[in-house]
Amino acid sequence: MMAAGHGFSVSGVNYGLVRKDAQDALRGACPIVASFGGRNRFLRTAPRRPGRALEAAGTDHDIKVYPDAGHGFLHQPGGEPGPVAGFLARITHAGYHEPSAQDARRRIVAFFDAHLKT
Repeated sequence: MMAAGHGFSVSGVNYGLVRKDAQDALRGACPIVASFGGRNRFLRTAPRRPGRALEAAGTDHDIKVYPDAGHGFLHQPGGEPGPVAGFLARITHAGYHEPSAQDARRRIVAFFDAHLKT
């Protein structure tokens, strides 16, 4: 939600919450690349909001949902999570998902490269 009004040239978001007023909040936003895990049942509708808002504003964007990945699929944690983190990981299907992570990283780098190189 920092993509609009802060002078950024490009922005990336991964598996985050999206405000219900995304259409207003993203007005004037810089180009955005976003990745979401489709198995995270708490964020299932999140990817639709920025997509609709950015499409309406004519803002370049690349939003992808990875159906086999859950929350935190880009993060390779070290060690075992504590009991609360472990519980949250189970209900959000959190955890590293290599095929999704590799594709997301490739997309992020390509999107930033396209928007930052002159």
